Amino acid sequence: MSAPEQRFSIGRERDCDLPLADASVSGRHAELTFLNNGKLLLTDCRSTNGTFLVGTDGEARRIHQSLISPLDRVRFGAVTFEVKALIEALRLKSAAPEAPVLGDTTPLARGRRLIRCVCGCVKSADASCPECGQ
Repeated sequence: MSAPEQRFSIGRERDCDLPLADASVSGRHAELTFLNNGKLLLTDCRSTNGTFLVGTDGEARRIHQSLISPLDRVRFGAVTFEVKALIEALRLKSAAPEAPVLGDTTPLARGRRLIRCVCGCVKSADASCPECGQ
């Protein structure tokens, strides 16, 4: 028996799994689904400003639903993320209390508040950025 698919909501609403505080992002903008076969599916939830897959050339292509890779970049309204940063944010948010992060010896709190650093990396609100150290 295979594990069930995991689906995560992305949007401006506070109850989204990945809340994004940006006016260009819809309340429930998109869903990221981890499929049983190990693939990632990104689905736009009829957002006002669209969900886009950003190519290596910087061109953004609007999608309704698309398989994506951790190496891809996606855009929700005017906010662009690397898919691997979204996955890491989900991992940090749902980490078990005893799981340390990046050498940090203090346990993670379930549901820790995540913010975007000035360098663009997603980090815990009460920790320094693993990318730039701020």
